[in-house]
Amino acid sequence: MQADTRARSAAPTPGAALKSVQRLLDAHQLDAAEARLKAVLRATPANANAQLLLGRLREERGDLAGAESAYRAALVGQPDWAVAHDRLGFLLGRTGRTRDALDCFRRAVERDPTLFDGWYHLGATLWWAHEREGAALALERAVALQPGHAEAQYYLGLTREQQGRREDAYRALAAALRARPDFAQARHRRGRLLQDWGDLEGALVEYRAALASQPTLTEARNSLGLALMLHGEGDAAVSTLRALVQDQPRNVEARHNLGTALLQKGDLAGAIVAFRELIELDPRGALGHYNLGLALKQKDDFAAAEDALRKAMALDPQLPEAPFTLGVVLWQTGRPAEAVTAFRAALTAQPDYGEAHSMLAIVLRQQGALDAALAEARAAVAQQPELSEAHLTLSQLLRQMNDPAGAAAALAEAERLNQKKADAQAAVFALHAGRTSLAAGAWAAALASLREAVRLAPTHVAAVRALVRALEQAGQMDEAQRYAAEARRLAPWLALTERP
Repeated sequence: MQADTRARSAAPTPGAALKSVQRLLDAHQLDAAEARLKAVLRATPANANAQLLLGRLREERGDLAGAESAYRAALVGQPDWAVAHDRLGFLLGRTGRTRDALDCFRRAVERDPTLFDGWYHLGATLWWAHEREGAALALERAVALQPGHAEAQYYLGLTREQQGRREDAYRALAAALRARPDFAQARHRRGRLLQDWGDLEGALVEYRAALASQPTLTEARNSLGLALMLHGEGDAAVSTLRALVQDQPRNVEARHNLGTALLQKGDLAGAIVAFRELIELDPRGALGHYNLGLALKQKDDFAAAEDALRKAMALDPQLPEAPFTLGVVLWQTGRPAEAVTAFRAALTAQPDYGEAHSMLAIVLRQQGALDAALAEARAAVAQQPELSEAHLTLSQLLRQMNDPAGAAAALAEAERLNQKKADAQAAVFALHAGRTSLAAGAWAAALASLREAVRLAPTHVAAVRALVRALEQAGQMDEAQRYAAEARRLAPWLALTERP
C-alpha cells in the first residue's frame, strides 16, 4: 500500500469543533486533536465524521485495530460515504487484507466516481497484486482526475511498462517527474526505459539524478553500476558496485553484479573472489555457481569450473547457460560424448539456443555424424542468423557433403557477419575517441572520429546522436539536422525523450 494522499470527497458537514480537529491532525498535533475529538464524541457518539477523524487519529498513533473499528462505525452512520470506504480500505491494506481492501476501494469509487483517492488506492493495490489490466484502468481514472499527482503517474508508468507499452510508460513517468522533479524512483524507472531502448548515456543521466535525490536508493546504485559496465567504464562500475556491497553486505544482487563487472573488466581473480563470497551468502543460488564456473573456465581452471557448473545445473535445471558452458569445458578437455550430452541439456532448457546448436554441430561433425551435425548447424542459423560461427560450420559441412555452391554461400555469409562484427567493434572505438575529443574541444578530431563511427555502423544510434551533438557544437546545423532525422528514424522513441 502507498502513502495516503488525504483527498476529500463530499462528506457530512462537520461543525467548527471537527474542523479544528481536522486542522490539528493535519498539523500532527495529536494530543490536542484527541482532546477536542473526545468532547465531540461525548456529545454525538454516532457522528460519522467524528468517527472518521477518530480512525485517522488512531491510525496515526499506530492503533490499527482501533482505527478499523472507528472507520466501520463511520460507515454505520453513513453507509454510502465513499471517503470512509476508502479510508477503511487503506487501513485493511496496511494490515495485509488485500482482497478486503480492494473491495472497499471498489465500493468507494462506485459511490463517488470523482474520488481521486479511491481510484489511486485501487490502482496501486491492484498493481501490487499483479493485476495489471485492472490497475491500468484505475490509474488512468486517477490521473484524469489529478494529472499532477506524481505517485499515480508513477504507478501508471510501472503498469504500462509491464504491459509492454513502453512509450506510454515513458509519458507517465515524465508526467510524474514534471510534478516532482526529485522523485528518485520515477527517475530510476525512466533510466531503465532509456537503457532498454539503447540510450545508455541518457540512462546514466537518470540514474545519477535519482541518486542525487536519494543517495541510498539501492536499485539505482545497482543500475548505475551495470550501465557503467555496459558503457565501457569498468573501473567506475566496479567502484560503484563495491561501495554498494560494502554498505549492504547481504545484498545478493549487488554481489552478483560486482562479480559480473569484475569479469567484464578482465579481473578474473577478483571475479572469482566475488562469486565465492556470493555463494557463501546464497549457496542455493544457481547463478552464483554458474558465474563462478564461467570465471574459472576463463582462468583455465577446468576442473573447478566443471564442479561449479554441475552445481549450477543441479540447482536450476532450467538454466541453459550452465550446461552450455559445461559442454564447452568438456569439449575443451577432450570429452566430446559428454559435451554432446551437456549441449543437449542446454537445448532441452532452451530449444532456440542458437549457440548450443552451433557447438553441438561442431562436436557431431568431429565425431563423423555429418547428417546430425548438418541439422544442428541449420538449426543454429535459423535460430541465430547473426552467429557467424554457425554459418562457418554449415559451410564446412556442406563442403564435406559435396555441396560446393551451398558451402560457398554459407562461407560468404560468415565472412560478411565477421566483417560486420569487426566494423561494429571499430565503431565503438571510434565513438569513444570522438567523445573524448569532443570533451576536449577538439572539434575537427571529434568530427572525424564520429563520422568514421557512423560509416562503420550506420545503424548505431549512439554514434549518430554523438555526431549530431558534435555537428551542432561545430555550428554545422544543416548536417546536424539531417543526422538528427536519421537518428529519429532509427529510434522512434527519440521523439519522446527529446521533448522539453
